[in-house]
Amino acid sequence: MINLQEELQKDPDLIACLERHGVRTVIVGGCDTHGVMRGKRMPTGQLSRMLEHGMPLCDVFWVMHVDESGLVAKPEGINGYFPTERLGYPDIFAKIDPATLRLVPWHEDTALLLADWHLPHDGGHVPISPRSVLQRVVERTRSMGFEPMSALELEFYLLKEKVGTKHLKRADELVPLQEAPSTYGVVLGSHQETIGAIIRDRMLEYGLPIEACNPETGPGQFEITLQYDKSLKSADDAFLFKSAVKEVAARHELLATFMAKPNGAWAGNSCHIHVSLRDKEDVGAFFAPGQTHEISETMRHFAGGVLSTMAEFTALMAPTPNSYRRYVPYSWAGTTATWGIDNRSAGLRAICEGENGTRLEHRQPGADANPYIATAALLAGGLHGVHNKLEPPGLTSMDIYALPAEQVPLLPTSLAEALDLLEASAVAREWLGEDFVDHFLAMKRAELKAQSIAVTDWEVARYLEAL
Repeated sequence: MINLQEELQKDPDLIACLERHGVRTVIVGGCDTHGVMRGKRMPTGQLSRMLEHGMPLCDVFWVMHVDESGLVAKPEGINGYFPTERLGYPDIFAKIDPATLRLVPWHEDTALLLADWHLPHDGGHVPISPRSVLQRVVERTRSMGFEPMSALELEFYLLKEKVGTKHLKRADELVPLQEAPSTYGVVLGSHQETIGAIIRDRMLEYGLPIEACNPETGPGQFEITLQYDKSLKSADDAFLFKSAVKEVAARHELLATFMAKPNGAWAGNSCHIHVSLRDKEDVGAFFAPGQTHEISETMRHFAGGVLSTMAEFTALMAPTPNSYRRYVPYSWAGTTATWGIDNRSAGLRAICEGENGTRLEHRQPGADANPYIATAALLAGGLHGVHNKLEPPGLTSMDIYALPAEQVPLLPTSLAEALDLLEASAVAREWLGEDFVDHFLAMKRAELKAQSIAVTDWEVARYLEAL
């Protein structure tokens, strides 16, 4: 694998680095609210001009529906940043992060750079940009004396479906790569390994730190774990991974989907996030020898903050109406604001593995979550707890799915409920920003509106002849 970041550390001349490797095309892209990469391709010779002025891009993409079927109008009462036709959808500017430079192994003579979105008038960050929101949370974490560390486990399905067409099939007509499920199946999952090996190899060549890969519970479903790293880097890795898997799969006439629940009979796609903090001496701040379970006060308060905000942050972890199809008993998705030691039925799983391995695993997010937003929300909730010394409820070793509903703090079961809680969340507005929260609410309520007028296959099958 060619490591262009290491080359840039020795010689920061970006253009010269690209020319040495024969790069003719550069992709400059960044993340939108939905988690989709937006940007442009340009000849390498044009990059120097972009480095000086930034790459202009119409700000309309911030208000596009995820399927680009229409635009979301600015709601009344919002005073912050919100693109609108009344302003003529002016340009914003992409400013690259050289530390993200990498060759794209499935495209000829092509490299990619991630960018942050900046405003034209004062050069400040676009306040609704997910990567910028996470950067602000990371900087605030550092001001508290900690370095946030995280890793994301992403699940996805490979389907024998054509990419780039309007999908009119019913969910039960989708054809998975492999019909039989094969959880951790080294032998029975070998059919999936043909494409699994290709995906792993391409990701490693792309500079993404793949830790492990296995078939998951659903037919044709994979789980791939990315290595632990500083939280901005780990979110970058997850964002790049999702788009890269889709591209590699398409080249093999397959469709990769990170949709939370593409079929009601299949297991959902999760995005469990592991998190910890390291102190100024680069020592694990969640580990405390001699304490119960060797859990530190910092970890306890972090857990208290995550659990206290889990309901109001649910929309950030489950951003579509479909997300809530995952939240059923024994789905191994987090459905309650509970925690336990190595307890996968809890919303927050505590893992106690020494100074470098003691961490928390947030089990609520689906694979459809935006990696930057979900990571920022997890850190914001936890650090709110650390700052205010919030104590979590008691650890539980019980099967939480089997407990009566009145005994456990249930999390929202619909996007509408989750958005109402997010709107009222003072913690979200303080940590993530008023502009971001208001824009996110408007975009996701537009999803609900689109869903509310859609006639589904279930409705036709149930009512067409009967009524």
